[in-house]
Amino acid sequence: MIAFRKAHPSLCRSRFWREDVSWYGTGPTRDLSAESRSLAFCLRGASQHDDDLYVMINAYWDELEFQIQEGTAEEWTRIVDTGLPSPEDFSEHGLPLGHPKYKVAPRSIVVLLRQ
Repeated sequence: MIAFRKAHPSLCRSRFWREDVSWYGTGPTRDLSAESRSLAFCLRGASQHDDDLYVMINAYWDELEFQIQEGTAEEWTRIVDTGLPSPEDFSEHGLPLGHPKYKVAPRSIVVLLRQ
């Protein structure tokens, strides 16, 4: 994970992401209320000469299905899924997503990459 972070300047930038980030929920609408237990975002890396990252966060106690809101499923590969047992939780080169929906385990984070 440390090497992944260092390899992606989008994650290490010194200024806020403003123009490079779009916020979502499990679908196109984000819920920023105090009761919300999920959030997703797409961090576009072009301004940093980097890949795009799509992050899905499930802080709920049940599994949630997220709909990928940017690009097509074929463009994305799964890098991290903290709901999977080690060593399946991290893939250095990414595993093809193949479907526009992704089930995120309870209290887990999933990171997708689009080159």
